Amino acid sequence: MSTSIFIVLFVLFVSAAVLIIINLTGDPGIDYWDLDGENKPPVSKLDVLRNKPVFYAAGAILISTFIAYLLLRR
Repeated sequence: MSTSIFIVLFVLFVSAAVLIIINLTGDPGIDYWDLDGENKPPVSKLDVLRNKPVFYAAGAILISTFIAYLLLRR
């Protein structure tokens, strides 16, 4: 396997893993001190990435890059 293909697979693998971690750690939970809803939940710039299609696409990319690595490592 050439170095350029390895670098592309590595970047895809790491970025997909980062997207999955962002999705799993994004829910702030319930604020029990604000049950009447006076305060708005905090908004993050990463909230765009916290949805199901991004999560499942990152999982598919993670699995496919691992399979491509296994097939091309010879």
